[in-house]
Amino acid sequence: MAFIANTLNNLPVTSGRIFFVSSTGNSDTGGRASDGNEGRDPSVPMATIDAAVARCRANKGDMIVVMPGHSEDPTASITLDVAGVWVYGLGWGASRPTITFGALAATLSMAAAGCRVSNLRFDLGTVAATVTDAINITAADCIVEGCETIVHATSQFTNLLTATDVERVVILNNRFRSLHTAGATSGVVVDGCDDLQMIGNEISGHFGEHALDNTTPAAADEILRANISHNYIKNDSTTAGDMAVELDAAATGIFAKNLLSGGLATTAANYDIGNMSSIESYIVDDAGVDVHGIVLGTAAI
Repeated sequence: MAFIANTLNNLPVTSGRIFFVSSTGNSDTGGRASDGNEGRDPSVPMATIDAAVARCRANKGDMIVVMPGHSEDPTASITLDVAGVWVYGLGWGASRPTITFGALAATLSMAAAGCRVSNLRFDLGTVAATVTDAINITAADCIVEGCETIVHATSQFTNLLTATDVERVVILNNRFRSLHTAGATSGVVVDGCDDLQMIGNEISGHFGEHALDNTTPAAADEILRANISHNYIKNDSTTAGDMAVELDAAATGIFAKNLLSGGLATTAANYDIGNMSSIESYIVDDAGVDVHGIVLGTAAI
């Protein structure tokens, strides 16, 4: 019972109900995982995140705690369609809960406002093709923090994260990585995401469009008043037009202390931050021309 007590004592404070999810149950107590369980006790957890979401109430502070070692292989999307729910993964490294997608259109869908996802891993398992998105955000005020996409030997997500026409999204301290060979389209897509906060993330891989992408051709799809700071953003594509960062010309906000790396032969060809204010961000190209990087805005080399 010590495991259960420690788990409960170290959870964030919430005024809502807590549901526990584990694919293996609790070996300490012999509890078996089942979506038929109430899931309120970690010794008798539910088996899937979707089932726990269905038990949650909107905007009551309900939390879904996903236990270390949890493995979930959905053939359809996991959909957060109850507002204000927090999916909170326990563990670190490879022991963190892992979502392994087994269908081309499957994604973690953040479809209700104010949802939060923390400390999950996203994998492709044996899927021998490109899966659409690891995470797809279509509701305002959502938070994604401390999550990671696992680099697969052959397969890729089309985009690692996509957020579309939603305000006040927070993308914090994630590691979004893909293969450094062709296959993925974009790393993180943020179209129409005003008041975006994107801080402390790694985005790296070979992207046929852009590692950070805000280029959907529509007047309402620029990002306004964004805070994009302290990110490491890398695109290994050497094809003209494939950038580390490509933002809409009307994008506004602060672009501060980011480190960019692109595969194109001149530094200026690897980024376009629209109308954002650049503060102490650096760019290096992978052609070996600027091996130490230069401050954004320095004359093209």
